[in-house]
Amino acid sequence: MTKIIRPRRREASRSDLIHAGFQLWLLIFIVGILVGTLWLFRSLEDASPGTRLYQSLHLISDIAIIGILPAIPMILAHLFIRRPLWVGVWQSLSGGLFLGLLYADTVVYRLLGYHFNWAIFNVFTTEGSEEAVHLGPNVWITGTVMVTSLAALGYFFWRWRLGRIMEREVRGGGQTWFLKPRVVCLALLLPLIAVAKSMYAIASITSDREILEASKALPGPKPRLGPYVDSLRGGRNDIYGLLATVSLGGQRGQELIYPRAFPEIPEGAPRPNILLVVLDSWRRDAMSTELTPNLTLRKAQSRTFANHKSGGNGTRFGLFTMLYGLHGSYWFRALENNTTPVLLDSLQAMDYDIRVISAASMKFPEFMRTAWFGLEREQVVDSFLKETGEPISRRSDVKDSLVADAFEQWMEDRDTEDDQRPYFSFVLLDSPHQPYFNPGGPFEPALEKELEYISLGRTTAEPELSILREKVSNTYKNSVLYSDGIAERILARAEQVDRDHPNAAGTIVLVTGDHGEEFYESGFWGHTSNFTPEQIDVPFFMYGPGIEPGIESNPTSHLDVSNSLLELLGADPEKHQGYSQGESLFRPPSERIRVVAGFADVGLLTEQGIIHLPAQAGKEEVWVYDNRWKPIDEMDAIITQQNAALSKLIRECQQFLKQAP
Repeated sequence: MTKIIRPRRREASRSDLIHAGFQLWLLIFIVGILVGTLWLFRSLEDASPGTRLYQSLHLISDIAIIGILPAIPMILAHLFIRRPLWVGVWQSLSGGLFLGLLYADTVVYRLLGYHFNWAIFNVFTTEGSEEAVHLGPNVWITGTVMVTSLAALGYFFWRWRLGRIMEREVRGGGQTWFLKPRVVCLALLLPLIAVAKSMYAIASITSDREILEASKALPGPKPRLGPYVDSLRGGRNDIYGLLATVSLGGQRGQELIYPRAFPEIPEGAPRPNILLVVLDSWRRDAMSTELTPNLTLRKAQSRTFANHKSGGNGTRFGLFTMLYGLHGSYWFRALENNTTPVLLDSLQAMDYDIRVISAASMKFPEFMRTAWFGLEREQVVDSFLKETGEPISRRSDVKDSLVADAFEQWMEDRDTEDDQRPYFSFVLLDSPHQPYFNPGGPFEPALEKELEYISLGRTTAEPELSILREKVSNTYKNSVLYSDGIAERILARAEQVDRDHPNAAGTIVLVTGDHGEEFYESGFWGHTSNFTPEQIDVPFFMYGPGIEPGIESNPTSHLDVSNSLLELLGADPEKHQGYSQGESLFRPPSERIRVVAGFADVGLLTEQGIIHLPAQAGKEEVWVYDNRWKPIDEMDAIITQQNAALSKLIRECQQFLKQAP
């Protein structure tokens, strides 16, 4: 009987490990393409076959480019890890983590309409963000299980391929030619990337909106040559040239010259108390006798601003525009310079007793480094601790109740100390903010447990989507109803103080939301993703001395708040241009193009549509959307028609910045 002699297994060589690692990367690349198709759930319905083919090519090329991220640690493993086993473990972990993050990005995109960016990084790196963003244990458990499972599958694949590669070598066979790195990269991936990016570059120059729209969902780098060409147009003086060269948010390190003039407030002018009550994420249609019975009753006796918009689609921009009277694009320059608002500076100069009481941390967004930077730390109450130093609760509904307790205690302390100074109080209630904590309410069906972001991101089909929308919306309504009761506690206590220890000048009360909240009306959840009415329209009413009750139907904005309050304190409203870009709430113009801001964008709200601009020149294309955030046909014609408004916006966004010599 002939004895079969099998080749003796040998140790893996460097070449074996390189080929096994590359084949693992190819598997990661292929799985990444499958995961990336989740970005395309809003794919163009009426797109031509050519556009759909381009979108597929662009997806493959983008996965190849961002696939460099796991490739780097996989390559480094060959340089620094000696044992083959640990090379495979490290490479598999790198691949699993990459695919896990890739999936997370598709969830973020489906929720908010943008990819991992500086805004997301800001959430994870800024102190206090954990109080604003409640991911919940399921997110971390799901992420850990996913990454571990993908890494384990990747390792088994790596072991299998390494064994096959070594067997071929022992038998004298070479590596499969079409799996060699130089063949795959040079003959397949690089030409594909070149074709996809060239097509985008041409579309950028020619304003081929269908191709540009098809590219928006994909996260890879885009050669935006259109802005470069526009920068050369008309000697850079026409609107396209200006938009391509002028950053609406200024440049990092650019000096903020604010104010250019201080308000002049007469010595003998009245000094009323001022109370600002803000409900986080309170959209305009969430004010009704059903949702906010107490505030609706007060609104009936107030001046109501029926056509009011926030200055932004997030807390930092909504509150910034309200307190500073500047466009939200100035936020980052104010943050860099720890610039305080003229309103607060003026109140301090008039010896107001100032107290900020918030259920959300004032470290995120960074108001302790901006609006409240000039205050003493004890003037800002934004943490509620046990005797052990631990937070009493992370639930916003619990903290809202503690906010009301703190306000009532402050009023009592002022009474005990016989403090005769007028007061300014800014109160922020957080229950209506995600995840909409509340102790329960009448609106059903609601979420049985805490809001799960992964469910929001992956639920895009009917009837599951409608069921989820109803539950999330009802949970939000219960939170609004709860915060209405808390707000009433605060307003009633202020009213009692007015009766028992009246300030001769009375008390001015302003109630509003910092921004709105969307429940997939335009295909997004929450806020910060667009400038639709759901995200920027907010309730707004005022009452007190000098404020005539009634309904104001002319367009107003959070941008108008600070200079209007200063006007009530005696400042000349005709001289506010040196410290505010708003209008007077008491004499708003009948027609107006308003400005809103996001983390990296600015919106110009025109009758023809919402002109969406990047805050940094050349970072994105300029788009025009309708109120459902759908691109409008003939948008280039609209941009041209709004030449004057866009030029004015550019001037205003540069007005308080020091220009380079």
